[in-house]
Amino acid sequence: MVMDKLASKSVILVLILLSSVFLIGNAHALKVSPNSITVQSNAVSYFNFTFYNNENTTQNISLNVGRASIIYSGYFNSIGAFPQEFQLLPGQTKTVLFSFESKDVFFSYPISMQIPYSANGVQTYFNVSAAIIPITKTSIYLYSINSSKSFYPYSTIYFQVNIMNSLDQTGLILPFVYNLSSQGKLVYSASKNEVISNFGLNAFNFTIPINTLSSLLPPGKYNISVYTNYNKNSSTLYFPVKILPYYKPIISKTSSFNIFGGTASITVKNEGNIPINKSDVNLTVGGFNSLFLVGKSSSNGSAVLVNNSLEPSINSLLPGQSITLSYSVSYYPIYLIILIIILAFVIFLYFNRKVVLKKEVIEHKAVDGFIDVKVALRLKNVSRKKIYGIELEDDIPPNSLKIAKAGQKEGKITNHGSNMRISWKEEELNPNDEIIVMYEVKSKIGIVGSFELGKANVKFDFNGRSYKKMSNSLVLHIKP
Repeated sequence: MVMDKLASKSVILVLILLSSVFLIGNAHALKVSPNSITVQSNAVSYFNFTFYNNENTTQNISLNVGRASIIYSGYFNSIGAFPQEFQLLPGQTKTVLFSFESKDVFFSYPISMQIPYSANGVQTYFNVSAAIIPITKTSIYLYSINSSKSFYPYSTIYFQVNIMNSLDQTGLILPFVYNLSSQGKLVYSASKNEVISNFGLNAFNFTIPINTLSSLLPPGKYNISVYTNYNKNSSTLYFPVKILPYYKPIISKTSSFNIFGGTASITVKNEGNIPINKSDVNLTVGGFNSLFLVGKSSSNGSAVLVNNSLEPSINSLLPGQSITLSYSVSYYPIYLIILIIILAFVIFLYFNRKVVLKKEVIEHKAVDGFIDVKVALRLKNVSRKKIYGIELEDDIPPNSLKIAKAGQKEGKITNHGSNMRISWKEEELNPNDEIIVMYEVKSKIGIVGSFELGKANVKFDFNGRSYKKMSNSLVLHIKP
């Protein structure tokens, strides 16, 4: 009995020495994944391992899995790999299929394994954490899911999954797959591994970041499903959630106007998850601008003017869609109308003239600082009817020294304040007839200067109403 114990200790010591020999080497030339696996007790489990050459030189790899099975002979009957030898260029990867034939053992925590290999003749290893699960014990299952009942599509779904562990062991690695679906259509899927660390209930938190999806989820009912598989026994739970309606129009406006017209536009983007009614997508034109609208457009469909606002012809703006409405106006018709009115008024005045009174200088001469001027007043009836009670008046310049009547019709000279005035009277004047009256005035103006003759006026009756008309004024410039 004592000899058996000594022999057993000797075997263990030899195994330790052998493992030390195989595991001595340079810095790891390879990066190997995964670094954790779950195998079944008393069965063969298969895994794909990826080898990556992170050196800048070519690596010739030889896997020493036979030695690994000797080192871990207490746990495995054999460890195999295919291929066992291969070459990796710098930066190159290689997938190798490993097989682990475990013995009928069970561990409550993952064991750390060192798989030896040689790279260009140098012995080294990579680490693997392995949990051995007994086939006969399957009392780990999904118990419940806790979550809010509703979410907005721009948020993240948080939920908690409770796992019942009725085994007498912990430390097992459990894979989870969780999905979000609507009416049988998969919307989101993810997976992760968790370690069972407690007896009874174990709580794990998961997230579904629906705000990172390529498009906002439409409102409605969805299902969260969580799936796990322990020792070939699957367990699935479902939990209904609701995505709430989300109304979010993003609006930007631009406009540019001056006295001659301008343009305005509005861009609306639906960043919500429900349609935006076309009545909420509009560009106010206004009653004034509607009168001078010269163009309107829509980037989706056509633009329609409704109650002095521009609306799209489409019924609604769907989630993710955008639309631009624009219009242009020209105020040139305003100026054209004003010009037409002015021309019409001028034409009206022209063709509705009654008389024309014109003041003229017949002759003038300047001698020794004095000027003699002969003035004529021409009055013409340009209407189609007679005018009556005609009275012509003209003020004499205040610096006048002498006034003389001239022409066939003599005027009457009277004082008007500190100045003097000359006037003529006529009973009537037929259409297109003209009368001419004249007078002479002598004034002192100095050596040089200006001689001003103010406006004359005429008063007359036309169709039983009294009118007054002014003539032009005159300024004479005397040169030396």
